[in-house]
Amino acid sequence: MAFTNSGFPEIRAIFLAQFHPDQGPIVRMSVPEDAVDVGENAYTDTGATNRSSELRDTGAMGGIVSSNNNFAHEPEVVELIKRTTARGGPSLVDSSKIDFNSIQTLIIPKLTLFERLITVNTGRFKVMCYPVAIEGNYARNMFIFNMCFAFDISADTKCYGPVVKRVGSLLKELEVTGRLLSDVAGTRALLTMMRQLVNKLNDHGEYQIELDLKGLSQPMASTGISIKLFPYYENPATIEAFHVPVKLVDFDVARRKSAQTVYQQHASNDIMWDLVLDKVAEGIDNVNHVRRIARQAQIPEPTVVLALQHLDYYGCIALVDIFQFSNVYEAQARVKDVMRNGWLQRECHAYVTRDGQAGTVSLERLIQLYATVRQRRTVAEWIVDNCIDVERFDVRRFIVFGVLHGMLRRVHCFPVLCASVESADKEPSRRGSNSGSGSGDEEPLKLEPRVVAMLDGTHHLDEICVAENKDAAVMRGLLDSYGGIEYVHL
Repeated sequence: MAFTNSGFPEIRAIFLAQFHPDQGPIVRMSVPEDAVDVGENAYTDTGATNRSSELRDTGAMGGIVSSNNNFAHEPEVVELIKRTTARGGPSLVDSSKIDFNSIQTLIIPKLTLFERLITVNTGRFKVMCYPVAIEGNYARNMFIFNMCFAFDISADTKCYGPVVKRVGSLLKELEVTGRLLSDVAGTRALLTMMRQLVNKLNDHGEYQIELDLKGLSQPMASTGISIKLFPYYENPATIEAFHVPVKLVDFDVARRKSAQTVYQQHASNDIMWDLVLDKVAEGIDNVNHVRRIARQAQIPEPTVVLALQHLDYYGCIALVDIFQFSNVYEAQARVKDVMRNGWLQRECHAYVTRDGQAGTVSLERLIQLYATVRQRRTVAEWIVDNCIDVERFDVRRFIVFGVLHGMLRRVHCFPVLCASVESADKEPSRRGSNSGSGSGDEEPLKLEPRVVAMLDGTHHLDEICVAENKDAAVMRGLLDSYGGIEYVHL
């Protein structure tokens, strides 16, 4: 995958496709000029007539140009995979070019896909586009076009979604107000814009140009276009009360950098940061879980979750499970990454050893220790088996580092109440109430109904402990005393 100087995927080509009233789908222009292989156009006059009739018969033509989109309930992004296959012989298409004939029905699609982001994979390329149709005084009463962006097939193009949509919407507006696309006089301005888009977005990640519209029926002789790429962040993960946030950045440095970005000057010691984030950040010590942070900060838990989701969205924290010496972990295939990645080895050694002391644990020993972590052995048992010196070796950091980098996986314990015991619990003679047993004075051990409801195999022990505010050993003792509990480790 190729990246630009700005860190975004490189645009390989841009081409403008249109629906010609006689020829059907065509490529009007492209940058570079030979980026698209049009071959022999599959659409004849008859094919074009049938295609136009198909579009008209779909109905609701005005819906695609009005502000009230009739297809608003449908997904905005449509991802399609189109593989070119040869029939009866090898393909004659140049693999270094975009095969337009294989994707033309997706570039000029049916009405239900208009004004939607569409991603099409073809050959070595991934094509993103935003098809637009405008009803008006045109041949066949409709003008259909699509400005398409081509990338490497392996490129992550999520950051280009808003750009492709903005370009399509902008061209639609310029066509409605001044016939930029349908008028031959606008060809030069269009070609200039396409060249600038490729060069500026690849080199700088942003684009700004004054478009010369002389000779067109525009209210102004020129118009400015500004486009900027922004990183794409996945939606934050669901944060539960038992999750433990782990810092990935220095919050003090983050405060000052954000202030410098906003005010463009040296940040003072009195930095105005969000009050909730400030209180929540004070409670993040890589040990406290979400509910404990909320109690210490005296902030409602849903508000703390929102603050943590904000930090997670921008990559300031990661989420792990509550660390206890009774936890069980297992090594993953990514353990081999630490053998080949020098940076990962140095980071692991500095993070795990106490105060980064050199010579306390060798790199070879670290790799060996990760490989020895396996199921059915608690962390405490693993420490004894491997003679770990906890004075020099931070076991919690060792486990957390492995989880964050995918080298270790937590094996959760799910308590399940057997159905037979659950039904027997409803009988009056349950637990210590049998006459003549000599234990009639003993209080029967009972669990709260909310705890019993969580013993259905869908809630692990950490979740139950946090909900009841009890230690894992205490909760497990209560469950064992209650009886009829089976433990499933997954």
